[in-house]
Amino acid sequence: MVNILMNYLLHKPKLHNFGLIKSGLLCSGLLFLSQSAFADATIVYELTSGVQKTSNMMQIKDGKIRFTPPNKQNNYSLYDSQTGTLTHVDSGQRQYLTMDEKMMTEQANKVQQQMAAMRQKMEEKMKDMPPEQKKQVEQMMNNHLSRVEENKIPHKIEQKKTARTETVADIQCSVYESYVGGIKVNEICMTEPDKMGLSTQDADALMSMQEFMKRMQKVAQKMMGSNVPTADLQGVPLHTTLFAPDGSVKMETRLASVSTSAISSDKVTLPADYSAIPMPQMPAMPGAQ
Repeated sequence: MVNILMNYLLHKPKLHNFGLIKSGLLCSGLLFLSQSAFADATIVYELTSGVQKTSNMMQIKDGKIRFTPPNKQNNYSLYDSQTGTLTHVDSGQRQYLTMDEKMMTEQANKVQQQMAAMRQKMEEKMKDMPPEQKKQVEQMMNNHLSRVEENKIPHKIEQKKTARTETVADIQCSVYESYVGGIKVNEICMTEPDKMGLSTQDADALMSMQEFMKRMQKVAQKMMGSNVPTADLQGVPLHTTLFAPDGSVKMETRLASVSTSAISSDKVTLPADYSAIPMPQMPAMPGAQ
């Protein structure tokens, strides 16, 4: 699913080095839905897609969760369960961008308003178009609206707990399957937070982040006019397999290693000499002027 807001943030000139935004915000939901964590721990996990393999790192301490995306060792994302915010940090530029649910919702509303204005403007321009050109534009717009309306149709997701279990990084988990329209879309091996050796604070932080990312996905879907179902399983996933409609594996994530050594507080604290970047305003879309 293409996220208009995330693409905008990625290509905003002022944020040209914020490549972590896409891999941070768009993937942070996946990271939680695919990984496990320990209290005050460093977790390395593997993501496999086709022949490509990447490693990611997640650190959790004092109710905060830090993500370091692949090949972005100088950039990271930081979720704070106390403030309900997600911050993307560019160490090279010594800058950071903090987002919360209210800001994202406002941006989503602006996108919807601009799309409505763009359609109205196009309809006005079509009045003066030659018949052949007008026909082509109408067909294009109608095809787009048909896809949007199709995406709005609610999809029912069915979740089943199987009798299968796995042991991932010496932690046992139970396998769940998710189906949409009778087609299996994923398998998730889940465990309970108390089996992870988590402190209460860090377990609460993980659950807080899970709910935060679910809400952010709904905001993104609102912008795109889509209604993609998501699994709603409670616990901590250790191993996740995503399937294509033909049953082939699209992507797989698995916990690779865990270190429970203490983490320095500066790993989850914004440097004092870094400057905050305000949430950029959405640019006007072509045809909406």
